[in-house]
Amino acid sequence: MPAEQVKQYDEYLKQINDLKAPEPLPAFWTVEEDARRVTETNYVLTTGDPARPALGQPVQPGFPFAQKKPEFREGRRETFADWLTAPENPLFARVAVNRIWQWHFGDGLHPASNDFGMLGGTPVHLKLLDWLAAEFIAQKYSLQWLHRLIVTSETYRRASSGPADRERANSRIDPDNRWLWKSPLRRLDAEPIRDALLVVAGRLDLTVGGKSFEDGKGDAGSNRRAAYMSRGYLAYTNAMPDYLQTFDAEDGRMACPRRNPTVTAPQALFMMNNELVQDASNRFAERLREESGGDLTAAVTLGFRIVLGRPPSDTERARALNYVQGDPGGIKGFAWLLLNLDEFLYVR
Repeated sequence: MPAEQVKQYDEYLKQINDLKAPEPLPAFWTVEEDARRVTETNYVLTTGDPARPALGQPVQPGFPFAQKKPEFREGRRETFADWLTAPENPLFARVAVNRIWQWHFGDGLHPASNDFGMLGGTPVHLKLLDWLAAEFIAQKYSLQWLHRLIVTSETYRRASSGPADRERANSRIDPDNRWLWKSPLRRLDAEPIRDALLVVAGRLDLTVGGKSFEDGKGDAGSNRRAAYMSRGYLAYTNAMPDYLQTFDAEDGRMACPRRNPTVTAPQALFMMNNELVQDASNRFAERLREESGGDLTAAVTLGFRIVLGRPPSDTERARALNYVQGDPGGIKGFAWLLLNLDEFLYVR
């Protein structure tokens, strides 16, 4: 090609390479009834297997405890939703309230989140559960109202420890703290631990909305909040990110109404050696040096405030400064130490 055409060709090629693909259009999913299946006859499942219906026992659609035959003029799904959330049906409200209580205290008022039947046990405080359910219905199922009511209650604001003599007396009466005479000690779940590390490092992306991301892929979304993470079992990898498995996250293949928190050696080793923690420590140390202007005492105080949400005591400040030994480079080890304190991982 002549030199002028080569030059023009290169210019066109550059323009093509500079073109960016348009952002994908947002996709919205909805659930609709299958018109064909609605007309099919349903049968009693005596064995519980949908593939083996009792063909001699046809059954019409309906709901447990319904006082009259339901009308399906608006479709079966909408009728079911209306029945489920009707003020006359207290079961939905009691289960929902119990789940929110479990979210804030670690354990629900009813011990079995998924089984309110005869074999699921009895609530610790039946009258409280019933009252919360009734008020929840009266507030038109407002979750915002329910959360505010719980977190502003005297029970929620109790300390996790108190005078030794009072603790001994209460422990003899209620050793498992089922009546919440003190605040239960709860470890953060895997996802909040990850987000907390990114916050300390100044890396958490607080953008609201957008598509999900897969952690560990190194894409631009890996610093987003874990609420947007495609968490759980991935068929093509047969694995989850390390910290999810280490800190008791389920893989999503089974229903999990409540995670069972454990305290294991791999958790401590993760906080000591994992790349995520090491990177957060390095970035946090640099942040402390910059924001304190090189003043080690100010850096120590700021570190406690950022990681633990409180200033250090005089003893803690003195020990931290003794650990740093007047060396600005020691701030890195101090930052790592703060992230490995129980107070960082546990809600008291």
